[in-house]
Amino acid sequence: MAEKETYEALPAGRSLEELIEAERANLMQVQGMARCLYDVLLYSDDDDGTMHADVAKVIARLIAESVDALEKIVRRFKAGEFGPPPSKAASGGAGPGDGA
Repeated sequence: MAEKETYEALPAGRSLEELIEAERANLMQVQGMARCLYDVLLYSDDDDGTMHADVAKVIARLIAESVDALEKIVRRFKAGEFGPPPSKAASGGAGPGDGA
């Protein structure tokens, strides 16, 4: 049987937009460190430095993609594309296929 996921409560007094922006800022810092690591490894005297530099470059690219995805989520949220959370959705009434 699959375990039910649990989520930590969001910090009080902060909007979803602020929380996402804080995570974006953290990811951008990590991306910057990965890019620096790429440069250091690329020009290192280590025989495997170039290979490791490529790994750091992929990490930076993946982080950049995550940052972009978070930006799109914020834009969609601001545009009202997300409905209420499942716990807040209207319950009761006719459901699909009830013929009501």
